[in-house]
Amino acid sequence: MSQPFITAASGSLTIARQRVLGLYRDCQRAAPKIVTLYELDFPADVVRAKIREEFEKNRFVNDVGLLDILIFKGQAELRETMMKWKQNSQLMQYFYKDEVDPKATDFLSKFYENRD
Repeated sequence: MSQPFITAASGSLTIARQRVLGLYRDCQRAAPKIVTLYELDFPADVVRAKIREEFEKNRFVNDVGLLDILIFKGQAELRETMMKWKQNSQLMQYFYKDEVDPKATDFLSKFYENRD
């Protein structure tokens, strides 16, 4: 990880965005190691896509204070993952919602699936 694990406030939006990009690069570089550490059944490209998706959720955040909090949380997630402080089930929660088929909501679909 190129940036220190700190909670310091960014002085400006430009600095905060630079820190976000640094965290993003660190996460992308860690993807192959994550696959190896957790013995995942899918390639590093899937992990990289999920990392990008998580960063895209907050793409349009412009509040420096909120960006600092998100950076801190991202650094903590990366550190916990790389130190293998997470269980496989905790890591798989990021991927699980993409794999699960949507539940039926109308009566006939539930009936065909033998659910009430």
